[in-house]
Amino acid sequence: MAPQADQKHQNSDSVTNESNSNGRKEVLYDGYFYDVTDWVKRHPGGRIIEFYTKSGEDATLPIQEFHQRSEKKVKVIMSSLKRRPAELHELGLEPEVLKRHQALTEDFQKLHRDLEAEGLFTPSLPHVVYRISELVILAALGIYLISLKSPILTLFGILSFAMFQGRCGWLMHEGGHHSLTGVPNWDRFLQSVIYGLGDGMSSSWWSSQHNRHHAMPQRLKHDVDLQTLPLIAFNSKVVKNPKDGKGFFVQHQSVLFLAIDTLLVATMWKIYLHPRYVIQKGTYTQLLFMALHYTLAYQFGFVNYIITVWLASMYIFGNFSLSHTHLPVTNGPLHWVEYALSHTMDIEPSWWCDWWMAYLNYQIEHHLFPTMPQFRHPLIQGRVRELAKKHNIPYYCAPYSEAVKKTYSNLADVSKELRH
Repeated sequence: MAPQADQKHQNSDSVTNESNSNGRKEVLYDGYFYDVTDWVKRHPGGRIIEFYTKSGEDATLPIQEFHQRSEKKVKVIMSSLKRRPAELHELGLEPEVLKRHQALTEDFQKLHRDLEAEGLFTPSLPHVVYRISELVILAALGIYLISLKSPILTLFGILSFAMFQGRCGWLMHEGGHHSLTGVPNWDRFLQSVIYGLGDGMSSSWWSSQHNRHHAMPQRLKHDVDLQTLPLIAFNSKVVKNPKDGKGFFVQHQSVLFLAIDTLLVATMWKIYLHPRYVIQKGTYTQLLFMALHYTLAYQFGFVNYIITVWLASMYIFGNFSLSHTHLPVTNGPLHWVEYALSHTMDIEPSWWCDWWMAYLNYQIEHHLFPTMPQFRHPLIQGRVRELAKKHNIPYYCAPYSEAVKKTYSNLADVSKELRH
């Protein structure tokens, strides 16, 4: 997206429509404002719905893509809410921006319908069996090798169990997006088993945070992946207090990010944030799976287990950072497609990278169609490129090595900027 267009979006933040000025909370969906004032607290996805009650926001595509697996249920809920036609002057966007958004929406929805008709949203049971089998093998191999008491084999056992934990993170991520079986209840259950047993963490806590990232990637005050202080600042604009930008961790973040920060975050999640969350929410089934994780960890001994956690956290957090953190941030409302194309990036496909990143190297496609099974993303990459080209939006894609370089150069540059 051109910089001047982004500025127009930012300027639209100052516009207030009737839905906000009268004290009611409304979301724009398919040409109507729906009153969600009383629905916000009951929304299964949490208060993320409030992101779309602000001026200039259109919830049509987010609702379509987040709830692709439960379309009928969404229509029933929407039909129960009070609605009123949306007037153009209420939308909070300048005419040329609105016109561009309408054209982009039409083309994107056509692409969505075509992909759906071709069965590309349909999950694959053999693929799920393969992915789960891979996890079982990695865990069993790690425990077996550690039991042999050989220093060399212990090392390989640690590597295998670390990879098991990391790849549990990839697979539970798909469960959170309902792209494993395509049945939301089953996918959420599988997610809780995989993340709880594999990593000792809470799937519902993770989903509540991750959905905010997907709603508005790289959006200040919205994307939780930007809220990483005091350890990390991926962009200088997240730092409000100059002292935070001069702190030890931020000033040395290009070195500490993988070496220390990832382990600190994983440890805090395991021993505090996630257990506290499931106890507060009363999700004791998740707590059971989280506890069972430590029956596997016990096989390794304390030191060896901490090493597996450290390696797994480097693997998962390090790869997650490649597709977002070095890209620009935004303040104002953007189109669903613009968020994906302007604020996420693909890593060039290859057989090893597709496996290593579990198809999340197709980050643009994943953000456009989060409920699509990720192994199908290579099949649609070309058509997404065509969509971007038609609407004159850049499509960012780089080799893995270049993405790594961009990520760490950005960390160093932000530290330097904040130092002065």
